[in-house]
Amino acid sequence: MTPRKPDLAQLLLDTAITLFAERTYEGTQVPAVAQRAGVGVGSIYRYFPSKEALGNAAFQYAKGALLNEMARALAEGGPAASTREEFDRFWTGLTRYASAHLDAFVFLEHQQHDTFLAPESRELAAEIDRVGSDFIERGQRAGAIRDGDARHLIALAVGAFTGLLRQQRPDGLSRLSPQALTQAQDAVWDLLSRKAPA
Repeated sequence: MTPRKPDLAQLLLDTAITLFAERTYEGTQVPAVAQRAGVGVGSIYRYFPSKEALGNAAFQYAKGALLNEMARALAEGGPAASTREEFDRFWTGLTRYASAHLDAFVFLEHQQHDTFLAPESRELAAEIDRVGSDFIERGQRAGAIRDGDARHLIALAVGAFTGLLRQQRPDGLSRLSPQALTQAQDAVWDLLSRKAPA
C-alpha cells in the first residue's frame, strides 16, 4: 500500500487559494479544487470536512503567513528610528508577501469573507488589523501621521497598495520598476503623513 503523501493537505490549500483568487470563494466548488489538484473529491474531505472548513483553513494559512511576513519585516534592523522607517518596513512586508504569494494576497484582499469565516479566522483578521492600527496610533502620537480614525487610515493605505497590485495583474508587482514601486511607496506615505504647516 502506498502511504498518503504528507504534503497533500498543503497541495489542497495551495490549489484552493489559487482557485479562490481566480473565481472567488463563492464561485469555487470543491470538485474544481479536487480536479485542479489531481485528486478525488474524497481526498479533500479527509482533510477538510466541508467547503467552509477548506475556506477557513486557506484563509488562516494565507493570513497567518502575511502576519508572519509583516512581523519579520518590522523586526529587521532592530527598533525603527522613525515612523517613516516603520512605514517603510510595513511596505517591505506587504511587497514581499504579495510578490511571493500573489494568489493568496488577492484571495485575502479582493474578496468578501463574511459568508464563511469562523471565529478563529475573524480573530486572526482582527489581529493583523490591530498591528496596522497600532502603527497609525503610534505615528499620530509622534506627530508624524495625520489625525483621523486609525482604522480608516490603515484601510486607505492598504487599499492603495491593493489597487496598485490589481492594476498590475496578472503578473503582480514584478511588472513595476524599482523606481515606480518607490514612487508608489512615497505616495502612500504622503497619504498618511502629517504635513508641516506651509
